[in-house]
Amino acid sequence: MASADRVRQKRPRRTQEERRAATRGALLDATIDCLIEYGYGGVTTTRVVERAGVSRGAQVHHFPTKAVLVAEAVRHLARRRAEETLRRANKLPEGPERLDAVLDLMWASHSGPLFQAALELWVAARTDAELRESLVAVERDVTQTIWASAHQFFGDYADKPSFEDNLEISLSAMRGLALLEQIATDRRGIKRRWVAMRERLRAMFENG
Repeated sequence: MASADRVRQKRPRRTQEERRAATRGALLDATIDCLIEYGYGGVTTTRVVERAGVSRGAQVHHFPTKAVLVAEAVRHLARRRAEETLRRANKLPEGPERLDAVLDLMWASHSGPLFQAALELWVAARTDAELRESLVAVERDVTQTIWASAHQFFGDYADKPSFEDNLEISLSAMRGLALLEQIATDRRGIKRRWVAMRERLRAMFENG
């Protein structure tokens, strides 16, 4: 017991800024979790506070209203999606297999729980002007991040004249299939469609 006490005593106390960042992060992560579990309509500050394990006062201090909280969670979600994709990018193979691996990575980012949370926000933004304004700004930032990382993912393909159009077409196609996946009962069918789509996208990049 004495040894454990000494270990606890040696741990440096977190600064006020570190505690503040931890509280904000917990609230934003809890908001995303609630989006995934309950949908946008089911996100309440009470649920978020309970999931985050913080006080109501802390939530009001950092995010005075649900609109402010969700708007910042949108940015937080975009950062998480970008970080997750970049982490996986470091493990991509080199050589002829790379293009398929890049396309698979892009598809994976459209089929996980983070995409489901983003989808909830897109649907809600249709009738929520404040949310729509925030979401458009975030999507613009995400697009800029994609362009900034183009060479890291696509290499010489990014230098081709039609690369920008090809990437836009790819993202649109993936989003369409991802929407269909949300209601599909045949997961194998979705996988077959993706494999067929990937072949056509690969040919588009190679011939562009």
